Amino acid sequence: MVVVIDEFPYLVKGDRSLPSILQEYWDLKLSNGRIFLIICGSSISMMEKLLGYKSPIYGRRTGQINLKPVDFLHAREFLPGYSLEDFIKAYGILGGSPAHLLEFDDSKTIKENLLEYLRSDSLLYQDAFFVLREELEEPRNYFAIMEAVAAGKTSLGEIMNETGLSRATVAKYLSVLIELDFVKREIPITASRKSRRGRYYIKDNYFAFWFRYIHPNIDFIESERRKELLELIIDDLPNYLGGIFENVAIEFLPLISNKLPFKPLKIGRWWHKNEEIDLVAFNEKEEKAILIEVKWKTLNKIEANKILKDLNRKSKILKMKEWEQYHGIIAKRVKDKEKIKGGLIWDLEDIENLKFSPE
Repeated sequence: MVVVIDEFPYLVKGDRSLPSILQEYWDLKLSNGRIFLIICGSSISMMEKLLGYKSPIYGRRTGQINLKPVDFLHAREFLPGYSLEDFIKAYGILGGSPAHLLEFDDSKTIKENLLEYLRSDSLLYQDAFFVLREELEEPRNYFAIMEAVAAGKTSLGEIMNETGLSRATVAKYLSVLIELDFVKREIPITASRKSRRGRYYIKDNYFAFWFRYIHPNIDFIESERRKELLELIIDDLPNYLGGIFENVAIEFLPLISNKLPFKPLKIGRWWHKNEEIDLVAFNEKEEKAILIEVKWKTLNKIEANKILKDLNRKSKILKMKEWEQYHGIIAKRVKDKEKIKGGLIWDLEDIENLKFSPE
């Protein structure tokens, strides 16, 4: 028999003795029976506390699964009626949580769905408050830090300047946000793990969008000025989607590894001082690399050639300048891409041809 107890931490809130009762029944009766017990909870911090060393049920679990948001590949199955371009917009807004993906109706436009999102009683508006307040103590400082990161302040110094918090305070709160899987720290893909050139990003697109557009503009929603806010969001959305498209590109490259000049073993962002390359994919053993710029825009042949020329300049800064190198572009659309020489060119048409359906 399989028994599933969902949102177990909230049951414990109602009766603190429940873990001890469960421990006693498990030890005396259930552990020797034909029963498979599954305990679920949406709060990471509360689940860890319940399963921790001081808990009565510590040491009795036989497995643990930390469910992650679904990736782009599988998220698209939730909104099959959208074109790939519109789905990338939806994915940038909703992230990979099935509960959030189900809030959009793919028979409606992105703008129509967004207008519903901006209702003060909508799940998408309210859920971030609920989740974050359940996970975080002193949410004010956490909210300030996540709003700064969502606005593009990704280094420790930039976050300090934006929030007015001390280095020690920001570092402490970022550590908690990373532990709870809200934020991730990235270093340049070619740097050592000890690199101090870390940048911070919000992991789930839902929270990245919420802290960029919703939390700073709560007054618009609470005062029923959602149409004004909608226009502000639509105007800025292409800027926001640039980073989302970079993450889609990271998922895209392994899917076409058999069509690349070599099989990359590492893929990620690179930066040094004032120079950046959106994606560097490389195989250290073979000493081969692909340098790629990702653009959420339509490029003509002249623009594409200019990007490839600039990649060639940047390639001389990399430590792998003696390697066999290839340069490429992944864009929303590239006009006359088959006529562009000296580079690997992909756009949404190529991604769409993969169908993005799981095996």
